[in-house]
Amino acid sequence: MASSCISCDAASCQRKFRCSVNVTDELNAYKVFETLNARGVRLSATDLLKNYLFSVLHKSGEHAHELKMLEDRWEAMVGRLGSESFPDFLRVHWNSRRSFVRQTELFKTIRGQINSRQAVFDLLREMEEDMDVYLALTQPEASSWLPALKRHASDLRMFSVRQPFPLLAAAKRRFSDSEFESLLRACVMISFRYNVIGNQPTSEQERTYNAIAEKVSKGELAAPQAIKALSGIYPSDQIFKAAFADKIIKTTQNRNRRIVRYILCSLEKVLTGADLDFDSESFNIEHILPESPETGWDAFSEDEIDALVYRVGNMTLLHSGANKDIGNADWTQKKPIYAASSIGITMKIAEENADWNPERIAARQQWMANQAISIWRVSQLS
Repeated sequence: MASSCISCDAASCQRKFRCSVNVTDELNAYKVFETLNARGVRLSATDLLKNYLFSVLHKSGEHAHELKMLEDRWEAMVGRLGSESFPDFLRVHWNSRRSFVRQTELFKTIRGQINSRQAVFDLLREMEEDMDVYLALTQPEASSWLPALKRHASDLRMFSVRQPFPLLAAAKRRFSDSEFESLLRACVMISFRYNVIGNQPTSEQERTYNAIAEKVSKGELAAPQAIKALSGIYPSDQIFKAAFADKIIKTTQNRNRRIVRYILCSLEKVLTGADLDFDSESFNIEHILPESPETGWDAFSEDEIDALVYRVGNMTLLHSGANKDIGNADWTQKKPIYAASSIGITMKIAEENADWNPERIAARQQWMANQAISIWRVSQLS
């Protein structure tokens, strides 16, 4: 019999050295993997699944060329995805076609359903079919998608939202390009309302996406019906507006800074029509009440400073040089700089002949919330 070798790398082996075990065939290799995993040597889900599929082919009496085909196709997929990303991709793929499975139950579920040669190669073929859309969603800048699709995928990545992926994988297989774009945009709008602003729980949201994905995959829902089926996870205008009016986003994290810039640029487009690139280095986020205020901010107590400095209503955009120059200056020094700005939402702050105080922050954020319900909107669901 041919001899097979399995290895666990130094990063995963509890004894912190590279170990190899020689076994007589692929089936025994799989058994050794399972034994090692049970004894506390952590083996990746990727390796466990690969060796399980080898064992299925072995039991089916397949020849060496079949095993070599599995090996080559498997390594090609892992090479494109990376071993760290493979389990996430596998779950997206599985949930885009079948009933909802959590990550912790995925390997057990696959083992219960993939038990023949035909099932093994069907699984490979379907994974290969779904890989391009997964990569386009997770690495949009490298994809061949049209600019609008790349932009929507980039927004989902910025939001750190992956719950719609199974539905989007199913939709890419079934819908036309224009229908897919409509659904992808709807997922972005929902993600902003539900996840970014609402901070609502994702467990039920994930199940909703999966239930729709399963129906789309089976051909039971057309694109318009799939979008309407999302109504249960689409916060109403009233709920969204209330959440937006109270939203605090700490800009001490890079992701949050990008989201604030995205919000402010979207508001600028509504106000002036200017389509600013929110990743541009030509402007920065300006905290009107500074993050570290010095003198001249007597309108705010210490508690109010802590509570209001990261309110969205206290932030605007300012060209980089001006932002650096005014630093922690007081309101009387900042106001004329805002008035001279070419950015509409910043000029607007200086139009009112009043001091900057807690009431003005609340009023400005309410104005923002009123605009937001039109910007982040799915017409089929409103």
